[in-house]
Amino acid sequence: MNAIIYTRYSPRPAKDGDAERIAANEDAESIRLQVVVCHRYAVMKELIVTETIKDPETSARQTPLFEREGGSRLQCLPSGTHVICSKLDRVFRSTADGLMTMNHFKKHGIAMHFADQSGCTLDLSTGEGEFMFTVLLAAASLEPRRTADRTSKAMKHRQSNGQRMTSAKTLPFGQMADPDNDAMTIPCPDELAAINEAKQLSATGVSLREIAKRIGPIRGKILSAQSVKCLLTKWSVG
Repeated sequence: MNAIIYTRYSPRPAKDGDAERIAANEDAESIRLQVVVCHRYAVMKELIVTETIKDPETSARQTPLFEREGGSRLQCLPSGTHVICSKLDRVFRSTADGLMTMNHFKKHGIAMHFADQSGCTLDLSTGEGEFMFTVLLAAASLEPRRTADRTSKAMKHRQSNGQRMTSAKTLPFGQMADPDNDAMTIPCPDELAAINEAKQLSATGVSLREIAKRIGPIRGKILSAQSVKCLLTKWSVG
């Protein structure tokens, strides 16, 4: 029986120098280990591996399996083919994508296997394997959302304490990088003055377009009427 190995790893932030080289080595090792684990499983199940598909730098949460460059090749497999993956989260981070894929494979006679799911194997061609897949899929879908929530809360907490979380060019209007501590932010006098001027002009009936002209360039450019409107809405209190 023929089998195809599928591997994937997540995108990494851009890095330079030695950090970039180390990251590349780690990515190569991730793929290598996935392939080794899947080959061992194939031998145990007496399956013949005919192809290894790789989806590097690919988000399982953002891109469904059949929409990935490598994963799309799994959509039209002949009946009787086996698909082997190292772990469930190497393939799915979305409950909907996992269930849709499982149903598609069942309909077309494709068997899916996970070679090392927390130290155990998982064969979706069995009732028990299908049940465990559904349970574990929900957990795999939850984890990135929990991580995103924790990251968002941490960033908001740091911002509330004046810590800079973005580049100086993308700081919220009215803030600037602290000249004495680049990791912190402080109020920007020029931008706060522009906001106050815009509020006073608006109160006297001056148009948004005219307000933009009068307060002059902000961060090197004249604001649009819509940008002025957004600023007035945000800073309407106080």
